Amino acid sequence: MQMNAFRFFWGCAWVTSILLIVNESVFSQKETEIATVKFPHQWIGDIDRINFKEPSGIVFHPTRGTLFVVGDGGDICEIKTDGTPVKQKRIRRADFEGITCDPATGLLYIAVEGEEMIIELHPEDFSILRTFSIERTFRGKVRLKPGGQGIEAITFVPDVNHREGGTFFVANQSFTLADQEDLSAIFEIQVPLKSDSGRNPGAKIVRYFSINVIDLSGLAYDSNSDHLYVISDATDTFLEITKQGKILKSYALPGKDQEGIAIDNKDFLYIAQDSGGIIKCKWNR
Repeated sequence: MQMNAFRFFWGCAWVTSILLIVNESVFSQKETEIATVKFPHQWIGDIDRINFKEPSGIVFHPTRGTLFVVGDGGDICEIKTDGTPVKQKRIRRADFEGITCDPATGLLYIAVEGEEMIIELHPEDFSILRTFSIERTFRGKVRLKPGGQGIEAITFVPDVNHREGGTFFVANQSFTLADQEDLSAIFEIQVPLKSDSGRNPGAKIVRYFSINVIDLSGLAYDSNSDHLYVISDATDTFLEITKQGKILKSYALPGKDQEGIAIDNKDFLYIAQDSGGIIKCKWNR
């Protein structure tokens, strides 16, 4: 009886120690979380003058000074920052979910959901120049599952020291943090922009990270801070993060059904809403 009591006592002590460690870990994690605050802005309103169907991606073109918007049906349009239409075209039947540009060349790049493909487009006449299929595996394991939610956002990060001139970051729109083959994560993608031999040019996952947020729906890169902006439609959240995935700021995002964001050179923020509308507001940083 004494030996059993001794074992029982130390067993309870061991369990208590583990619980204290777990509780301390959870407490420390909560202490380091970034509080979500109201987005500091001045509301301008909906600037969409053409009733663009299901806008799901948007980018500000630094050379042309205009915005390019893509939609779920394979459409693209160019508009001025006040919403004045410039041109519009149906590229092909596909689910366009994001758009970005390479400031060095001015070329546009569209993320195609489901196909996990990047289309290179000329901004002047919207002609397709090249297409790049993203490999779904990373180090031998599937990370972008066929039939999964698919890539929902894209942005280009220039790097003069990189052999391709920079890399792309894409967001996979998963609604769970548990499925390792359909991750809610941000992927850095290397695309053979300069080294393309013309023989089945593929894009490869370089790395990925999770910020523990579901439904990542929009991405943008800020060259001034060298940070990424990412939005979540399901949580109505706007996050500023490092390229390593550390969350620096978290804001409650205005609008609804937000699937794309862009920031121009005057700190105006544009939000593409999948249910319709392109919202403009002044970001009071």
